[in-house]
Amino acid sequence: MQKTQQTVNLNSQVCLELSSIEADKKRCQDLKASERILLLINTAPADLPKVVSDLKKIEGVSEVYHLKGRYDVIAVVQAESFEKLKQTVSNRIRSISNIKATLTLTLIEDQVLAK
Repeated sequence: MQKTQQTVNLNSQVCLELSSIEADKKRCQDLKASERILLLINTAPADLPKVVSDLKKIEGVSEVYHLKGRYDVIAVVQAESFEKLKQTVSNRIRSISNIKATLTLTLIEDQVLAK
């Protein structure tokens, strides 16, 4: 009985993950975005609400999450070209006064290494 429940839970989780991936692809297509990055951000704890608020106002920032660890925030940024992504990060995001440092990770589409 336990094995069956575990299998059902695993299948549900895989289905949820697959539907989430498909939803992300659809959202990216809807925005005519073909390039995406993950942006890790350092900020002071007191500045976190302002940084998150400012990030959410920037076109192309589709998701923002609070982290525990070396970085304080992760943002998913997308645009139709890598050049536009660079402009958004350089001109809009890095100009937010309460951001201390960033680390940019470029997503390579269609190369899922593990689930």
